[in-house]
Amino acid sequence: MKTALLQDTSTVSNEPTRLAVPRNSAPLTLRHEIHPDEIRDNLPARQGGVGFLFHATDWETLSFSFHNVRERDESFEEELWNTKPFIASPIFSGSQMIGANIACPVPLEMWLGSARGIKRFREKQFFPALELARKAGLNMVAMGASTPYACNYGALPRPVKPPHITTGHAATAAMLKDWAMHCCEQLDLEFGKTKLALFGAAGRLGTTVAKYLLYKDAPRELVLIDLPDKLNLLIDQANELLASDLLGKSKVSVHTFSPDTPLPQFDGAILASSTSVPYLTAADLKRAQFWIDDSHPRAASVEAELASRGHTLYIECFARGPAGLDTAFPFRLPSTRDCYTCFAEGYSAWHEGIASDFIIGSPPVWSVSYTHGLLKKYGFSVGPFHGKNGEPIRGEGLETQKSNTHEMMGS
Repeated sequence: MKTALLQDTSTVSNEPTRLAVPRNSAPLTLRHEIHPDEIRDNLPARQGGVGFLFHATDWETLSFSFHNVRERDESFEEELWNTKPFIASPIFSGSQMIGANIACPVPLEMWLGSARGIKRFREKQFFPALELARKAGLNMVAMGASTPYACNYGALPRPVKPPHITTGHAATAAMLKDWAMHCCEQLDLEFGKTKLALFGAAGRLGTTVAKYLLYKDAPRELVLIDLPDKLNLLIDQANELLASDLLGKSKVSVHTFSPDTPLPQFDGAILASSTSVPYLTAADLKRAQFWIDDSHPRAASVEAELASRGHTLYIECFARGPAGLDTAFPFRLPSTRDCYTCFAEGYSAWHEGIASDFIIGSPPVWSVSYTHGLLKKYGFSVGPFHGKNGEPIRGEGLETQKSNTHEMMGS
């Protein structure tokens, strides 16, 4: 049975309640404990397995895996730092186990904001997670969410090899373009005539996404958006993109984002920013017809997302996997067949038998195109529209959005 490994480590006690440890002081306890040999011994013979390495994106997600999650304070933060990475679930293809999800319990906001925090995460979480992957027999590990920061996108030396790693950035860039084209198709827009905004354009992922958006099929205009201190980077980036557009098909413009500066007009947007604080309001979201959010954890609050529902599409970026794929973990996605695009990259590299690090650093366009081909080869595609809050966007919501789109075009 697939669920045999998910053994609940909690116990039901018949002791009087007066002897129980108070909930707010009880130590973190895994809901399900899986030992690495339980993964390793069930992988395909002579093929090894594929892993997906991720961190807690927010405090709420800790309760997916742990009993006794407490309110945030200094002592609880220290407990999280001292909690080792763990195997969150096996990954299946049909009835065959093919790998595992490996989770680091330290939420993003505790480490990403400083070099010291990133170093601590690398030493106390990232390297131990790779060692756990090695013990579990995983030879290719896809790095989810913001974990690539821990190793400078694969540039830093690692004490453990294999497993090999891949950042997920090529697959993410490819799928973001697929989603943008899919949104245009569903909203009766023509991709080649759209004005598309890219938030977080000056970042590692953003620069890759920008190049691939202008590769072959391209929007009419691409607006590069980032913070004011990135203006010079945006200008250089725009000039580089225009120089590489030999046919002169697309226009590239730049915009710096701040709460005091109105956003420019555009048809749709891709969000490739990395921030622990949502920065887009419901009013911002209503200015465009679709938003594809690959931010970590999210670019707009849940309240803004819900308030804009019916006025715009604000959706999660993910990949629908091949038939039989089962990630066996409660990601905020439509089903366990669906996965984050980083994992799709790792799965494709593992299936292809790539025996080295795959996508590291900032991949060139040809690497993204090659990865895009692998995604199609192994059955990954866009899926149903799904909100960043984990809820499906049903047909009536899409029809309302189509109606609003036609009204905007006619105004």
